[in-house]
Amino acid sequence: MTTFDSYANERIGFYEARFQSKTIQQLAEAFSSMATSRGWTAERSYYSSALIREMQKRGINLTDIINEDDGRQAVHGVRVLYDEASHTMTPID
Repeated sequence: MTTFDSYANERIGFYEARFQSKTIQQLAEAFSSMATSRGWTAERSYYSSALIREMQKRGINLTDIINEDDGRQAVHGVRVLYDEASHTMTPID
């Protein structure tokens, strides 16, 4: 593992710890706030990774907002709502 990988894992872990105590609605709001942000940095990717991991841990269906067809994760920059009936994050943009 490189120094960069170690740092990235540390930052993702930092955000994961923060997201564990959030409600699903708060997770949806955090994801939506990324849609309006124009900046993209390594820190944002750590934040995004941790946020998606937390939603996946909770079993939330993310197929409408992320694409993993090619083995990599592509996050759609959209605002979302949580649909409790289907346990799904749905895009609203």
